[in-house]
Amino acid sequence: MDATLLLAWPEEWRDLAIIIYMFLGVVVLGVMLLFTIIIGLITTGTILRVRRILKDNVQPAAQNVQATTATVRSTVSLVSEYAITPVAKVYGTAAGARRFVSVISRFRGGKE
Repeated sequence: MDATLLLAWPEEWRDLAIIIYMFLGVVVLGVMLLFTIIIGLITTGTILRVRRILKDNVQPAAQNVQATTATVRSTVSLVSEYAITPVAKVYGTAAGARRFVSVISRFRGGKE
């Protein structure tokens, strides 16, 4: 009987190793499933927080930027219409008059 127990001994160890391996596989699978669920919940919470922050903080800032842009555009249009355009016209007229005088002075016996 002792000889049969010694021969059966590696088979019993093999069976025990298979049982332990299956048990550890189930435990690891459960832990991985738990971590996956936890990471999913954390990710969802983070995404919701980021959306709320964007909605509460960034959206009003973007609206302020749009309002400021509209104000700057109207200011630039006003300055262009009432300041720059008349000055440019006067300067253009003065430059044209100077050029006219220089051309006329050439015809009257200017430098050759």
